[in-house]
Amino acid sequence: MLRFIGLLVLLVISFGFGYLWGKQPTNNLEQTVKDFSRNMVDTTLGMERDFHRRQSLVDAKARVIQAKAELFNKNTIEAAKELAEAVKSLETVTRGGRPIDPQAQVRELTGKIKELRLELSLGRKVSFVKLDEVQKELDGLLHK
Repeated sequence: MLRFIGLLVLLVISFGFGYLWGKQPTNNLEQTVKDFSRNMVDTTLGMERDFHRRQSLVDAKARVIQAKAELFNKNTIEAAKELAEAVKSLETVTRGGRPIDPQAQVRELTGKIKELRLELSLGRKVSFVKLDEVQKELDGLLHK
């Protein structure tokens, strides 16, 4: 008997929810679906932008590490080329449609790498400490 009453209560509750759901206009449902799809597209685009930003930062870090290796091998011309490629990678980060939070830091870091590349092009010595600092700043940007 208790099962029957419980089943009857569940049927009445489900009928009530169905009735209330059916009374709502279809425009409300259409608007809900449109909002959901718009939110889904915005989320997907945000993830894609973040992925491209991180990929450019990782590429710039790899170029800086390669430049350090070239300097260790006393090959300053190749090190300057690697730093130029790192600058290009960082410029793609700042070129995005929507401004990112650490954009000022990326521009400052780009300026530092340009200075190091200029020093290498002029034949001056560049210490590994400066390249280590640049690498640490890139690590900091990657973890944000």
